[in-house]
Amino acid sequence: MAQLPKTRARQAMIAAFVSVLIIGTAVGLALAAGDGPGDEETTAVGPAPETIDYVSYGTPEELLAGHAGRPLVINFFASWCAPCRAELPDLAAAHAQWGDRVDFVGVDFQEASEANAARLLHETGISYPISEDPDGALLRELGTLPTMPTTIFVTADSVILERHHGLILPDQLNERIEEIIAAS
Repeated sequence: MAQLPKTRARQAMIAAFVSVLIIGTAVGLALAAGDGPGDEETTAVGPAPETIDYVSYGTPEELLAGHAGRPLVINFFASWCAPCRAELPDLAAAHAQWGDRVDFVGVDFQEASEANAARLLHETGISYPISEDPDGALLRELGTLPTMPTTIFVTADSVILERHHGLILPDQLNERIEEIIAAS
């Protein structure tokens, strides 16, 4: 009987290890599948800009009010975030597919280098408006943890339907977009 707790503890450790291994593999595969700097094919044309023309949203209310009446996808990213780099081409593709029915806003989170962010957006083909959140206040005020990337799905009535933390896969992204369209 005394070995039962040790067995459960060992099983829990193995389960935790396998979970970390699976998540690490998924992130690695996502990064390997995405286009990165130096790859032969990129969606960018011409040299990358050094700066970003940020749209200013001082509060979540301003952000949501600026897009009232349309479903909204808000993606928090940073150039220093590997999973952000992996998912941005998928967000650019979703914007191309859904942009006539859904608004998209990128939020540059605690960016260390505006030039790096501008280069990343250029290389990944992001063409929707970009705001900045230098101290993380906007992310906190939207009621979420400071994890990168974070994608928030908002209905046309400015109701947050979901906060997705971490890399979002294309199928998940499209399902959530369909949900906010249906809820609007």
